Amino acid sequence: MVRFLTGWLKDVVNNAYSRPYVHKIRDKPVFSLIDAIRKVKEENKNPIIAEYKRASPSGFSADRDPIEYAKEMERSGAVGISVLTEDKFFSGSYDYLFIISHTVKIPVLMKDFVVTERQIDNAYNLGADSILLIVRILTERELESLILYARSYRLEPLVEIFDENELEIALNAGAKIIGVNSRDLLTFAIDQERVKRVLRKIPSNVIRVAESGITSKEQIEELKKYGADAFLIGSSLMKEPSKIKELI
Repeated sequence: MVRFLTGWLKDVVNNAYSRPYVHKIRDKPVFSLIDAIRKVKEENKNPIIAEYKRASPSGFSADRDPIEYAKEMERSGAVGISVLTEDKFFSGSYDYLFIISHTVKIPVLMKDFVVTERQIDNAYNLGADSILLIVRILTERELESLILYARSYRLEPLVEIFDENELEIALNAGAKIIGVNSRDLLTFAIDQERVKRVLRKIPSNVIRVAESGITSKEQIEELKKYGADAFLIGSSLMKEPSKIKELI
């Protein structure tokens, strides 16, 4: 059962249900994204989750070699790498996840519209260390169930929220790491003020990740004032990978 979905979100979720099972045997350890974020914070650096994405419905497009990009992000101090695997709207691929997870020794997040246990099986089999779960596209029961299923693989999910109502749902489901997306998934509008407002309301025992629309060190310092522990950055790093050095 899918809740409140219209437009492209409805299409992307319908596509997610039909993704095939990937027959691979995992051959690498699970790296904890939460532990990695805490370690980088202790070093007084900004924990940056660098995203590899080739396209998005908002109009973004970039073409970079996944291995070169992943290596540069790891070398420059990224705390983890987010890999878009959604194939219909984001030009993503499970192949990118497998390649990147076998290139770096930092946590890798499978970023997708996860609605089935089969997708979590795939994330684990392909080498991911965490998965994205988006509150907006799941019922509360589905969210709770998928969190527990991911944990059975020791993949602690990053639970993405939009506003205070979704924060309550994420906390009730027991999320340990919560991402606040500044981009509205329906309109694609960016609203950093909403992110600050919501971040402030997340308990400090939960890891808080600011997502989307981050392009400068000044933005990062501002978001930290509202409680952000880590920062998921895609478009600006895909356009200019060397920028990560100034953000960390």
